[in-house]
Amino acid sequence: MAQQRKWLADRAKKAGFQLVERSQRVQFEPQDNQAFDVVGRDWPVLYRKGGRRVRLSKVTFEGFLKVEDVDKFRQTLTHGIGREKAFGMGLMTVIPRK
Repeated sequence: MAQQRKWLADRAKKAGFQLVERSQRVQFEPQDNQAFDVVGRDWPVLYRKGGRRVRLSKVTFEGFLKVEDVDKFRQTLTHGIGREKAFGMGLMTVIPRK
């Protein structure tokens, strides 16, 4: 899980957001000081032409972020993040904080 958390942290700035640090109100496992966690992992297999198998790494993150660059973040929301976007990975769902 640490590798997946680092993957997201490494791409945050380029994607237009900052990962928020945890506070007293946000309860996640204390792996580091960031207020997000990996809540799901899967390794789906796709079959290409000729029967060749492609194994993908699918990770679901949940937590808090702060938009730093609206234009970059909008680009990330509309186009996705990561290399496997063509396979339906890298999509984000954002719910504004109330």
